[in-house]
Amino acid sequence: MMLLLLLTMACGNGDQKEQSVAAEKLLERAQKANDYERLMQLADSLEKARVLTAEKAFYWLGYASDRLNKKRMAEFYWKASLEAAEKNGKDADMEAYAKSASRLANLLTVRGDYEGVLKGAIPAALKQEELKCDTTSDYVNLLIYIGCCQAGLGQTSDSTSDGFERAYHKHLESIENHRSDASYKNAIAGLINISYACLTIKKYQEAQKWIERFGELLKDYEQRPDHSIIYTDKQVARFNIYQALAYEGLEKKEEAAKAFDAFLTTEYSKTPEGRIAANEYLMAAQRWDEAANNYRSLDALMGEGSTNTMMDDIENLLLKKYQANLIAGRKDSAMAVSKAISDLLEPAFKQMRQLDKEEQATIVANVERLSEQQAQLESRNRLTWYVLFALLFLVFIGYIMYRRYVGHQLMVAHRQLKEAYNQVEANTATKERTALEQEIAGSIQQTLLPTTLPRRKDVQAFATVIPGKMQGSGLCDTMIRDEKLYFFAADAVGEGAQASALTAIMKAQFRMAAAYEEEPENIITTMKAAYDKVVKCFVGVLDLATGSLKISQEDYHLPLVMNEDVKRLTDEEHLQSGSLILLYTDGLTNAVNGEGKKFGEKRMMGEALQAVKINAAPKPFVDTMTEAVKRFTGDIAQQDDIIMLAIRYTKG
Repeated sequence: MMLLLLLTMACGNGDQKEQSVAAEKLLERAQKANDYERLMQLADSLEKARVLTAEKAFYWLGYASDRLNKKRMAEFYWKASLEAAEKNGKDADMEAYAKSASRLANLLTVRGDYEGVLKGAIPAALKQEELKCDTTSDYVNLLIYIGCCQAGLGQTSDSTSDGFERAYHKHLESIENHRSDASYKNAIAGLINISYACLTIKKYQEAQKWIERFGELLKDYEQRPDHSIIYTDKQVARFNIYQALAYEGLEKKEEAAKAFDAFLTTEYSKTPEGRIAANEYLMAAQRWDEAANNYRSLDALMGEGSTNTMMDDIENLLLKKYQANLIAGRKDSAMAVSKAISDLLEPAFKQMRQLDKEEQATIVANVERLSEQQAQLESRNRLTWYVLFALLFLVFIGYIMYRRYVGHQLMVAHRQLKEAYNQVEANTATKERTALEQEIAGSIQQTLLPTTLPRRKDVQAFATVIPGKMQGSGLCDTMIRDEKLYFFAADAVGEGAQASALTAIMKAQFRMAAAYEEEPENIITTMKAAYDKVVKCFVGVLDLATGSLKISQEDYHLPLVMNEDVKRLTDEEHLQSGSLILLYTDGLTNAVNGEGKKFGEKRMMGEALQAVKINAAPKPFVDTMTEAVKRFTGDIAQQDDIIMLAIRYTKG
C-alpha cells in the first residue's frame, strides 16, 4: 500500500500512460526478486486503483500463482484475463491477452489437457492474427503449443507441420529484427518444445530435423559475445540428449551412444538435474545400471527446493527410480524406493487436498470480489441516475420502486447462483482428485508390467494390459532361477492408487520370495507374512528341464493350458512340449459389450483355442486375444483393467 501511495503521488500530475509505466516497473522489480506474494499484492492493489487494466492485473496474478505452484489459481486468473479482454473488445490490452493465452496453453499442455488447449488457443491465435498482433513471441509460442497438442492427440497432419514451420520462421524473423538475447532464447525454447513433441509421439525422423535446427540456432547464439555460458552448456546438453533419443528411436545405437558421450562432456551432466535428465536416454537404451546410479542424485535434486508437489515427485521421479533399480536387479534399492513411495502417498494426498482447499478458497473469494465490483458499479450507476433525475423524483417514484424490486431479485438470483457455483466447484474438485488418483494408479501399473520377459528356446512369454476406468489392481511377473520359471499373477481388492501401491509391494515380495523358496505355496505364504493385506494371487513353478509344473493359488482362478485343446491347469502336472499357458485377470471374463453381455469363460476358452491355432507364439497369441476382446466390447469403456500373460514352453 505504501508503494501504491508513492506511485499515486509520483504520477498525480501525470497521465494514465506514465502511471502504467511506473506500475510495470514495480511489478517487474517484484518479479526479478522472485517475491511472488508481493507481486500478487501489487497487481491486486494497482488494479483496484485502476492503474492496471483488468486483463494485465489478472495476467500478473496468474503468473505469481503459477510460480507459487498454485496451478488452479493460475488457470483461473489467466482465464479471467482472457474474459476481460473479450469484454473490452477493441480496447483490450492485447499484450496481456497474448501473454495470458500463451501461459494458459503452456499450463494445460504440461497437465496433458490437450483438448482444453486447442479449445482456447486456436481462437486466441486467430484473434491475434485478425488484429495484426501476430509478431510477438507469445503468439509464436501459442502456435507451438497448438502443434504439440495436436500431436499429443494423434491429430498430426500437414497443418501441424505448417504450424511448427510458421512458428520457426516467426522466431527467425524476430532474431533478425532484434538480435537480442531474449529473441534467441525464445526461439531456442520453441525448438525444444517442437523437438520434444516429435520425440514424445515417436516421430524420430521428423524430430531429427528439428533437433538439427535447434543445434544450428544454438551455435549461432554461442557466437554472441554476451551469451550465457551456463545457459549454453545446459542447452548443448539437452541437444545431445535429444539427439541420443532420436538415434535410439531409429535403432542407430552407435550414433545414440556417441551423442550421449557428448552430453557427458558438459558441466550440466555432472549436476543432479543433469544426471536425472540423462536417464531419459539411458532408460530408452535399457542401460538400467547407469540409470540406477544416476538416480542416486535424486535426493539432492529434490532437496534443491523443487517447486513440484509431492505427488509430482512420486509420479515423475520416484516411480522411474523404482523401475530403473528393479530392472537393474537392485532388489534392495527397489524395495527401499517402493517403501518411500508408500510412505509418501498419504502425505502427498494430504498436501494435494490442502492445496485444493487453499486454491478453492482464493478462487471463491475472487469470484465474490468480482461480483462485488459489479454490484458497486451498478450502485454507482443508480446513484448517477438518482442525481440526474432528482427534480423529477415524484414523476419517477414508481420507476425507482421498480428498480429496487429488480435489485432485490438480482441479489436473490446472485445468492442462488453463488450456491450453485460452490456446489459445482466442490463436485469438480472431487472429480479432479479421483481422476488424478486413477492417473497415478495407471502410471504405477504401467511401470509394474514385466519388461524383461524370458525369450529362450525353451520358454517365451509376453504380457499386456488393456486399461479400464478403475486402474491399478492387476499385476503379473516372471523370473527364472536355477533353470526354473517362476510366474505370478495377482489382483488386489480395491482400485486406484492404493491398490496399485499394494500390487507394487506384492511384486517386490514375489521376487524376493522366489529368490530362495522352491515351492509355490511357500512363496505365497512368505508374501502374506510380509504384507497381510487381502489380495488374490497365483504362483507357478515350471522345471524347464523336465516340464514338471507346480502351482498354488489364493482365491485366484486357475490359468488355461493349451496344446491341441484348452483346459484349466491342475495342481501338479507335466507340460507337453509346445504347451501355452494363459494367466489373466477377472477383467477379461467380466468385459461387457453394448448389450450388457459378458465376454464370459466359455467365449474366452473358444477364442483362446482359435488364437493358439493361428499362432502359438506368446505375443501373436495375446494380440489375437486382445483383438477378440475389443471386437466383442466395441467402443464400450470397461470398468476393470484386463491383464494377460502368455507363456509357451518348448522342451529342449
